[in-house]
Amino acid sequence: MSFETIMRGVLDRIEGARGWAFLADDGEIVFRQAVGDFETLPLLAAYHGITVGNYRRFGLRDLLENIRTIICTYDEAVCVLKLFPENYFLVLVLTREANLGYALWLLDQAMPALLKEIG
Repeated sequence: MSFETIMRGVLDRIEGARGWAFLADDGEIVFRQAVGDFETLPLLAAYHGITVGNYRRFGLRDLLENIRTIICTYDEAVCVLKLFPENYFLVLVLTREANLGYALWLLDQAMPALLKEIG
């Protein structure tokens, strides 16, 4: 099953999901899917790419090795960052009303298949 197919299954099951992007630390988007006309997905994803990339580049790599998920909350959105090996990560963007716990559970369930796809 492809990375996109796995994540489409996650996206379709979360009411309030806006989209997701899989990125390298330098902010390059490898894959992405949006719900509707969510045009700011690439910008949000790149912003978080710079942040995670800087953590890894500026000596905080050891700290990040023990972190699997980072959650960033904003006025109108929640961004879930799932860290992957080899300097990649996933950003899942949700509305503030979305069920964050359910989204985290779905991502955890999908991780073995996602890791297999990038392995």
